[in-house]
Order: sequence, then C-alpha cells, then structure tokens
Amino acid sequence: MTDLSAAVHQEDRRAAREGCVCYLDRLPLTVDERREVQQRIAAAPDTVAADAHETFAALHGFLAGPAVHPGDPARGSIGRRLELAAGQAAPLVHDAQGRVRLLTVPPLARTSMVPPPWSRAFGRFIGRRGNPPREKADAARPTGADDATSPDPLGHWHAAGNFRRVVLLGLIVAQTYVATNFMIAVLPYHGRQPLEIAMLALFAVLFGWISAGFWTAIAGFVLQLLGGDRYAISRTTSAAAPIDASARTAVVMPIRNEDVARVFAGLRAIYESVARAQGLAYFDFFVLSDTSDPNTRVAEIDAWHALCRAVDGFGHVFYRWRQHRIKRKSGNIADFCRRWGRNYRYMVVMDADSVMSGECLMQLLRLMEANPGAGIIQTAPRAMGRETMYARMQQFATRVYGPLFTAGLHFW
Repeated sequence: MTDLSAAVHQEDRRAAREGCVCYLDRLPLTVDERREVQQRIAAAPDTVAADAHETFAALHGFLAGPAVHPGDPARGSIGRRLELAAGQAAPLVHDAQGRVRLLTVPPLARTSMVPPPWSRAFGRFIGRRGNPPREKADAARPTGADDATSPDPLGHWHAAGNFRRVVLLGLIVAQTYVATNFMIAVLPYHGRQPLEIAMLALFAVLFGWISAGFWTAIAGFVLQLLGGDRYAISRTTSAAAPIDASARTAVVMPIRNEDVARVFAGLRAIYESVARAQGLAYFDFFVLSDTSDPNTRVAEIDAWHALCRAVDGFGHVFYRWRQHRIKRKSGNIADFCRRWGRNYRYMVVMDADSVMSGECLMQLLRLMEANPGAGIIQTAPRAMGRETMYARMQQFATRVYGPLFTAGLHFW
C-alpha cells in the first residue's frame, strides 16, 4: 500500500523549490549569491522546505540580511531587491512608513501659484482704486523669488506690431468688401432679401478668413525673400552665447494611457541628443502621468526604470503618477509648477509624441535667457513619420508651405 502522505510531502517540497528557482531567475544575483541561497534552501528542515510560504520566507531572510523584518521577511528584503534591480546608481529613500522605495521624483519644493484676478485689469480700466498699488504687490512677493529684470513691456517692437496689425486688418476688410460687392452683383435680388443678407454675412466671414490666410502667406513669402524679420526673437542671441549655470530648465511631458514604448523611445532620443550637445547640466526631464489603466502604469514605471539604467538618468529623468486627475492636462502641469516649479527658471512642455533635438533645446534656452520678458516662445511643429494618406498630406504641407505661414504669422 502506497504512503500518500509521503508522496504529497515530496511533491510540495519539489514545487516549493521550483518556485524559488523561478524567483531567483528574476533576480540579478551573482553566481556565488545564487549558489548560497540554493544551498540554504536545500539544507532547510523538511517542515520548511515543504511549505512554500516558509521557503520564500527563508529566501527573503537571506536577501534582507541584518535588516530582516520579524514576521515579514519580504518587507525587509525590499531594499536589497531594489538595489539588485535598479543598480548602485539608483537613489533609494525611506517613505513616511519607513519603507525603502525608489526615488522617482525630486524632493518637494512647494510654492504658491495663484493667478491674478481679471477684475484687477478691468478695475484699472474704469479707474477704480480698490486694488493694491504695484509697489505693495512687489513688496508682497516671497523672499527668494526670481528677481531677473525684464525689459520694458512696451518695447520698440510694440509700435511696429500694432502698425502691422492695423495694415493686416485694413487689407482683409478692403479685400472682403470688394469680394462681397462682386457677390452682391451676381445675386438675383442684389442682397435685398433676408435670405440673401444671411448668405452675404456668411460669405463675408468665410472670405475674411481666406483673406487673412492669403495675406499671411504673402507676408511670409516677402520675408523669406528679404531674409527674415528684423524683430524675430531668434536674432537676439547667437548659437555660441554662454548660458548661466543657474538657468535650470524643466522639460515636462504629460501623458495619459499613451503608447509606452513610443513615449520613452522619444524621451530617450531627446535625452541622448541633449547629452551630445553638452546640455545635461541645464535640463531635468519629467514624465507626468495621468494614466488610469493599471497595466499601462506598471509598464510606464518599468520603461522609466529601464531608461534611467540605460542612459544613467537617475537624478535627471523623473516619473510621477498623479492619483487625482484634476483639470486633466492643464491641471497636471499646474500641479508640477506648484510642487517643483520654484526649482527651475524655465519650462519646456512637450506632447507625448514630441521629439526635439538637443541643439534646438539649447538654442531655446539661450533665447529664453536673452529675452527674460518673453512669456511664451512658440516654434513651428513639423509632422514626421505619418502613415495614413491624410496624415502624409499634412506632413507634406507643413514641409512645403509651412515656413511661409509661420513667417507671416510672426510678422503680424
């Protein structure tokens, strides 16, 4: 008669050892460490070796070493497992509960970010005195705020800009007026019936839109022939201009349920390009995730960790998952500004599928340094790598006549 209890005991012991072997295969242990763990498990009493829970407890106890946690060896081995997975360069910290975790974001440096009420400008317009004077507002600024002086907000280019816009408006109105008169001439009742009046109103609006695009392209074409606009912000600095060492810039990339491989491949291309441009000392990269899918979130953390290990990006590339998705993308950016905005002088916001060269980022940083009064510096994006017919048409259009419209928009 077969002893079933002995057979079951032997089967449990074999299953526990196989589970430990599979677990050890996922840990980057050295050959000596792996051999020592296997020897300890093999030398364990039968009551331990036959119980999977006890077997894994012994395994985690070995990994934890002196830091073993009574009653919970797996918790005590977290630090050792993180060191094995992340490497020696990975920053490890203790959270509020005393648990070891991988540092994915820099320490908090909170600051207030309250927008000024719009009623203040309206009050000044109508002559109200209910708002504090500018001197008191400046005195109320927190100590240590950025005191970089800005140029006169009504600089010499404002007069030229106002004149150009008046000229543009005049050209649009004149061309639309002439076209509308021609349209009136071809209507049966020459615009005297209500239906024709409505038709003429829609025609004037649509033709004005076309006229604005026409004159914008003409202005861009002329500027391209003349060599550019003398008021272009790109003329304010050179490619060899020095950069202040304190001009720290945050490159933020808000994402939500995106293609993880595509996002982090693009981020790696940007990081390596900045490294080749000798600009890593000026930039930190933040992936701000609003992802709701748990599987995608795990993939994002794994991709971030793989990226940091591949490019030695710990301390320069950060990942933050936001639990409460308030105000979506704009709220994600605002939350970053409140938590870490005071650590940086400038910020570059990128989409999940955006790619920018290191030379372009360095030039953008020089432009921001040369123009401290500029609030937003916007470049002309270009589509690339499109696949569908419509997307390929858009990509072709941005390459062919995109520069004309960009130059024309800047002119007006």
